[in-house]
Amino acid sequence: MQLPLLTLLSVVLAFCAAEKPQTKRYTALTPPLPLTQGEVTNTFHHLPIPKGPIAVYRFEAEVVERDANGHIVPVPTYDAYLHHHVFGSTHKQYDAMKSRWAPMKPANFSRSVAFGAGTECRGTPQEFYFPYAFMTVEGEDEWVANVHVINTRKMAAEQAHRCLECPCTSEDVFTADSVNGMHFRENGCNAQLLFEENTVCSAETYHGGLRCCEDAEFCLEQDDLEVTEASNATYFLRYSLEYADIVPENRPLYLAACCDASGSLEHMGNIEYDVPVCDPDTHPGCVHTLSTRQRLDNGSIPLYTYHQHAPEPAREVELVYAVGHQHRGGLGIQLYDDATGDLLCASVPTYGSGDEAGNEDGYVISMSTCTFDPPRRMLTTDIPFLPKRPALLQSSLQALLWRLQVIVGYCWDLALWLELLCAHSQ
Repeated sequence: MQLPLLTLLSVVLAFCAAEKPQTKRYTALTPPLPLTQGEVTNTFHHLPIPKGPIAVYRFEAEVVERDANGHIVPVPTYDAYLHHHVFGSTHKQYDAMKSRWAPMKPANFSRSVAFGAGTECRGTPQEFYFPYAFMTVEGEDEWVANVHVINTRKMAAEQAHRCLECPCTSEDVFTADSVNGMHFRENGCNAQLLFEENTVCSAETYHGGLRCCEDAEFCLEQDDLEVTEASNATYFLRYSLEYADIVPENRPLYLAACCDASGSLEHMGNIEYDVPVCDPDTHPGCVHTLSTRQRLDNGSIPLYTYHQHAPEPAREVELVYAVGHQHRGGLGIQLYDDATGDLLCASVPTYGSGDEAGNEDGYVISMSTCTFDPPRRMLTTDIPFLPKRPALLQSSLQALLWRLQVIVGYCWDLALWLELLCAHSQ
């Protein structure tokens, strides 16, 4: 049996005040997401937001549906598995940023707004203290969201957990160097993964993950699914913003060009990797560790259709907020300061213990967050370093250096990235 684990660390860095303006709240739904059992939706939606310019201080999202009375109600994760959502902008103001890479940024985004998460989003709103905020521009009245949901309603628990790994099925098309038309880039995986011959690094050995979890696909062989009226569903992603008019004291947050734990200093990475089956002789305690290093500004490295850029000059930014993202199986993420070795943030998951929405047994329902007040100043050329240290089970990251440790008594498909939001220091 395989268990999925998607891990990311979302780190917000920025510009630094006056009293916070009174905020307003805006809530809306995506278009309907109709799914049969085992079906995947992985599409882009143009979603309205309050007309800009505005400063956004809080963002939250969750999967919902209409009950028999037409009321909007939360959906338990064991019915609708939110693999991820990523919000961005295609406004012309950001055209110059279109070819620059950022974590999980699709090629059609000009700017990743950087609100992104998975199952933990219901219990982990992204919130920033004044004067830091995401700021929109004149005429910006919509964002684009990539929403990835898998319908596991009426599945047995073991079948659902297998489904969430997106195993490849007979409907997936393989060639010598691609899966479903998505090619494997040379050196897409870092040196450690290549040395370990990780199965996710080539089409020849690929057996599951994002490439086999495209829109309208099924997470299992269709003969193994029981499509009934009871297992069909129509979901929505409900998203909410707390915002105010922009004031002179505001400090804008933006997404930095970093980080992917399967990447390196020279390569952005493969987004995902497979945690090998546990071998107690080589991994005492059944802990697998993946380490990598990346600069805060890795935007000079091309990814997919993105173009090569000259590295940007070193500049000072401010670390404001950090939060980890992972799927079931991990015990947390740590962020270290390269210069001092100090632990900056330990973002750990809370697992559910019930059957109600927001407390689903065995699923990650929230991640602890770290807020830096005053913010932590760093250079974009910093290459964080993580000393090896014993841990029972944890994913460890340092602002551009990832170290991930997860139990490998089973085999996980692991997709991970580090999301950094920054702005120039004053």
